[in-house]
Amino acid sequence: MSNVNLIGLTRNELRSFAESINEESYRGDQIFSWIYQYNEIKFSRMTNLSKGFRSNIENSAFLNLPKISDSVISKETSSIKFLFKLNDGLSIETVFIPEQKRNTVCLSSQVGCALDCKFCATAKMGILRNLTVAEIMGQLLSVIKETKQKITNIVFMGMGEPMMNYNNVIKAADIIHDQKGLNIGARKITISTVGMVKKIRQYTKEKHPYNIAFSLNATNDFERSKLMPINKKYNLKSCLDALKDYSDKLKRPAMIEYVLISGVNDTYEDAIRLAKIIKSLDCKLNVIPYNPIKGESFKRPTEYEINNFINNIRSKSTIITVRWSQGKDVNAACGQLYTTNEKK
Repeated sequence: MSNVNLIGLTRNELRSFAESINEESYRGDQIFSWIYQYNEIKFSRMTNLSKGFRSNIENSAFLNLPKISDSVISKETSSIKFLFKLNDGLSIETVFIPEQKRNTVCLSSQVGCALDCKFCATAKMGILRNLTVAEIMGQLLSVIKETKQKITNIVFMGMGEPMMNYNNVIKAADIIHDQKGLNIGARKITISTVGMVKKIRQYTKEKHPYNIAFSLNATNDFERSKLMPINKKYNLKSCLDALKDYSDKLKRPAMIEYVLISGVNDTYEDAIRLAKIIKSLDCKLNVIPYNPIKGESFKRPTEYEINNFINNIRSKSTIITVRWSQGKDVNAACGQLYTTNEKK
């Protein structure tokens, strides 16, 4: 048997692993608790495991986290952006966002992204590969070790399209949610998507308990296709139909994300169309002022433009949240994550 990295295995998989090396299955539960409750990655420090078991497991497995090669703290918000170096030399970024009543980690799911959204820095990288479950969980465990903070919320809104790494993202969310581990509530875990309709419908059919956040960003197909080429494959109607099905069947509101770009999608007509979309769904709306990225001429809206847009929606619709930038001064805010990599 080749050695296996136990980071990223579910509790049931760790139970099966324990049995595969001729140990009782409950030993898998113990390892799971050490990794995720106590953030311990040295077998020698797992003191309720017998020396014989520790010796056995060290010959069969290892615990490996991705290396933090750099970190930078936002002076504006105290958010921390971490740069991780993966085993194959590629790099990803992860963001820790401390707030008064919660601590959020924004996790990456891919190295780069294939979807070419025009307002997103990660899109400039292209897609290099999906992250493994171990690499996704490694980000979170490393952030916990570095910050020494209790994490309350998880958002899969970092680099990549989570629904294009569906199985690994769902598995990571399940590990994060497990009551014997990090025990983060399902409603505190959010998976973002640009609108991968088939995956949203699969997610609904499988009845996963986590939130879905849909990146809308335009109120008609013509404008959305210019900003987000994926709209040519999955148009607005198909996305909204899938979201309605999600909310109806799972009895859970969808989250709608709208990146507000000055002079692009911030007109009165946009606000009225957006209000109409919101009223047609069981959903919550987050308006996100655009965060500038290198190589794009898009402009961040002024505070007046933001408030004017919000007021136009509120006159026709429901509760709206403005998601103010967390760490834009260190390129850690929504749409700003980018690393330099070379394809192998």
